[in-house]
Amino acid sequence: METKNKKFIKVILFLLGFSNLLAQESAIEILQKVKDNSTLIENAKYKFVITSEFENNVLPINGMFYIKDEKYFIDTEQIDQIYDGDKFYTIIHENQEIIVSDKDNTFFNFTPNQIFNYFLNGFELEIEKLLNNSYLIIAENNQEEDIFYSIVINSANLSIEKIEMIEKKSNSKINSFLTLKYDYNLIVPLSLFKFDDNNYKNYLIVSQNWKF
Repeated sequence: METKNKKFIKVILFLLGFSNLLAQESAIEILQKVKDNSTLIENAKYKFVITSEFENNVLPINGMFYIKDEKYFIDTEQIDQIYDGDKFYTIIHENQEIIVSDKDNTFFNFTPNQIFNYFLNGFELEIEKLLNNSYLIIAENNQEEDIFYSIVINSANLSIEKIEMIEKKSNSKINSFLTLKYDYNLIVPLSLFKFDDNNYKNYLIVSQNWKF
């Protein structure tokens, strides 16, 4: 179960890039258009919470996600992460440790191509209309026969409302991502996306290829 919690975190949050969603299209067409236009997303802020139905040492996590172009800053109580366009800085507050890593070794995989390629390769996608102008995408993968993903999209502000990892056999929720607040076209200070070691004087900085 712990592995699923970690995997859920890695694949979840870059679905926040659904900024150019077009209705009345197939799920694949929607995801492809979002992927193609994801570079247009900038100066956005999300307040989010990721929870689990099972006790573990990873979830729940709640915080803020700021994005400008391809740079981003994730601010949570347990772990922060900065991507400055070149390096990832994962700041683990409990251990007072900072891990500097490359694009392929991160705690949160927030690169747009990573998440969209994940769902566009190997997943069967279905879409249907829900109440209140929301859309539901069901994502299933033959390699993950025991689970599927439920993705609810708000068509009014073109954002993700909720994503759930669900066990097929019991139809019960395992993990859940919820957008609490979403804003865009903001003035986001560039300092958010720059790592300054002066802010972490008592932290150990480790540079390595590290994967959670």
